[in-house]
Amino acid sequence: MKVTQFLFRPWYWFAGKVFSIWARPAVQPDEPATMLASNDAPVCYVLETGGLADTLALARLCRKHKLPLPTDAIDFCGIQENRRIVVLKRMRGFIFRRRHAEGSRRLKRLIDASIAAGGKELLLIPVGIYWGRAPKKEHSWLTLLFSEHWDVAGRTRKFFATVFQGRNTLLRFSNPLLLSSIVQNGHEAEVSFRKVSRILRVHFRQRRTATVGPDLSHRRTLLNDVLNDPTVRGAIDAEAGDDRVKLERATQKARNYAREIAAHISYPTVRVVERFLGWVWNRIYGGLEVQHIETIHEEAKNNEIVYVPCHRSHFDYLLLSYIVYHQGLSLPHVAAGINLNIPFVGGILRRVGAFYLRRSFKGNRLYAAVFNAYLGQILARGHAIEYFVEGGRSRTGRLLAPKAGMIAMTVNSYIRNPCVPVVFIPVYFGYEKLIEGNSFISEMGGAGKQKESLFGLIRSIKSLREYFGKVYVNIGEPIRLDALLDSRKPDWRDAGDESEEKPVWVSDVIDQLGSSIMTGINATAAVTPISLLAYALLSTPKQAMGELELRAQLALSVRLLTRFKYSERVTVPTWTPDEIIDHGQKLNVISRTPHPLGDVVSMAEREAVLMTYFRNNVQHLFAIPASIACCFIQGRRLAHSELQRLIRMIYPFMKKELRLQWEFADIDDVTATAIEALIDEDILTRDGDELVRPPSGSAPAFQLMMLGQSMVPMLQRFYLVIALLLSNGSGALSRAKLEGLCQKSAQRLAMIYGLHSPDFFDKALFQDFIRTLRENDAVRRNEAGFLEFGEGIERIGEDARLVLGEEIRHSILSLTFSGPGFDRL
Repeated sequence: MKVTQFLFRPWYWFAGKVFSIWARPAVQPDEPATMLASNDAPVCYVLETGGLADTLALARLCRKHKLPLPTDAIDFCGIQENRRIVVLKRMRGFIFRRRHAEGSRRLKRLIDASIAAGGKELLLIPVGIYWGRAPKKEHSWLTLLFSEHWDVAGRTRKFFATVFQGRNTLLRFSNPLLLSSIVQNGHEAEVSFRKVSRILRVHFRQRRTATVGPDLSHRRTLLNDVLNDPTVRGAIDAEAGDDRVKLERATQKARNYAREIAAHISYPTVRVVERFLGWVWNRIYGGLEVQHIETIHEEAKNNEIVYVPCHRSHFDYLLLSYIVYHQGLSLPHVAAGINLNIPFVGGILRRVGAFYLRRSFKGNRLYAAVFNAYLGQILARGHAIEYFVEGGRSRTGRLLAPKAGMIAMTVNSYIRNPCVPVVFIPVYFGYEKLIEGNSFISEMGGAGKQKESLFGLIRSIKSLREYFGKVYVNIGEPIRLDALLDSRKPDWRDAGDESEEKPVWVSDVIDQLGSSIMTGINATAAVTPISLLAYALLSTPKQAMGELELRAQLALSVRLLTRFKYSERVTVPTWTPDEIIDHGQKLNVISRTPHPLGDVVSMAEREAVLMTYFRNNVQHLFAIPASIACCFIQGRRLAHSELQRLIRMIYPFMKKELRLQWEFADIDDVTATAIEALIDEDILTRDGDELVRPPSGSAPAFQLMMLGQSMVPMLQRFYLVIALLLSNGSGALSRAKLEGLCQKSAQRLAMIYGLHSPDFFDKALFQDFIRTLRENDAVRRNEAGFLEFGEGIERIGEDARLVLGEEIRHSILSLTFSGPGFDRL
């Protein structure tokens, strides 16, 4: 043993020096030595495949982090081994490489020695080494040929991978495995050896899946499996009948559908796109800021991940994939609308993980069957998936209502074949400027949606000359599908033969899951400096404020988000008010006008319209404190119980519009917490059972009023709906006619009062409000299809007097008669 060590040590020293010239492997976690801080047992590293390059890479990082060297000898229970390395998949032969079938002999000797010594402790540290998978590295075209995959590399490929990927290599240390916790006393040595080997193989398989992606069959094999799915065969037979020619045509149609849908991930393309995106994030954006990424690392170990982000921009399709890839995790398959499958761009997106779906499956049973089968296949094979449950990009900055389609297909596929536990991970994207901003304004103003095209893409390249600030990405709390299914139907695993095609309990799960995803996204919001500026300045009539007052309002907003904490995952900038204002000027969203009595900060009309989007991104975080403040705009004193009653009255509508997380039964406690936060900020005081606003003209009174103004447009819309119902009478309006009246009336109000907010007359918001009225039995639909209501509606109208000024109430009431054009709505 000593002779062997003597001969090999100079060789390792020389090879290590040569290796270090070009190799700079990255390591995860950043400080692997902390894993050994609480245990002084002997250490042995476990590698998946081994080889000289892997040994040198491991030795380099062990030396750097002051860990035991893998090339050192180990003396354990009376046996001596010349290296501290166990290789699970030992390859034999020099030219024709083949796997050794007996497993690691060194591991067997160590286990035998531990058992013979009565369970002597040994730390086995699994180390995954992935050539070509280091985060935050750039790639030349040569490196694209030698990236990590599932096949065991031969000597030639490993040599070139070492040369071209030396600075693009990831070493991932896993938590040490205590040999005593695996080897149970009384087991035979051979049984213990097989058990330990199996645990390590499973661990490396899970780590490789999380890092490289699942062990993929060829795309053609995947498509064949889709076409052979029983539901697809049934749809083909239903379309063809007994006609042989029709059968061939239907089969070819199904194959064409599968090709239209399926992703075709190409890692050379991935690396080229990754370099381009790295340039984009640092050219037009100020970089990426990612929070709570450890959640993904933890969940990817043993679960099938379904990423469910909000949808703000076309960049969303690539943003999360870029982050996940840089974290050393496998790329998700991303559901994209067929409208993005345009020449050149569509093919690139397909090669970085996009799979395409049509906007509607209605009337096309064969397409629906093929898509469901494809989704089931990629779920069963362990691919991570990403889709946008809103169905499309939000034009207002608020979350849209969840669409059940992809959620339902995922849930039904998992119920049919629950292979790996499925975890949904909400993801929040926060931008400071949007490339699509101008088109969103025109669409909200009534213009038609612009169709994606190659020409449009080329035309938008001019945007790359602008600066768009930072991009913020927050990872939300995981939602476990198993737990949700168990809560609804504990025996769901045995319910596959139910006669109902779509049982009611499954529909309930889908609805609950959609709602949980949206509240989960909001609960991990990233508050940006621009959203704080927008929230403050858009509360003023002319979108302008003295710089001194603006600083105070920004500071109040930050403190309030800390005192009244919406969620532990919400992130708030640590910038000073001056830094926030300077940042807004850098992005050209505000301007500063000098004045002897103090500078004035303002937004131009166009920027004010754009900034409503970013105010709406964070409005839900302020909703309860702002609603309380809103109740003091017209009056100075209010009983605590009366304030809580008002909040209870409007909360169902706020919850629907802003996707708030609290249940109605908890809202009194939430309101009480928000009241205490406002009292702590000295913008409310308590006088016995009453709450009192600061004296008019004081700085605290101004701050309270500005806080409350953010909720006024929402209450104006609510009052408009109520006023229209009351003026026309019970049973006089259909739902569609009421929605049309609301939208036209709101447009006119916006024109009269200069409300720079296209979402003020967004038809979807009125639809949500009317739907909530029906859900709470405030209105009901009669047999003729008209809306009927009782006295409760009148009480809502009376309560609006506490909040809305007389002028705006008069204007709303003046719009509620059946004037010119009413019959054409």
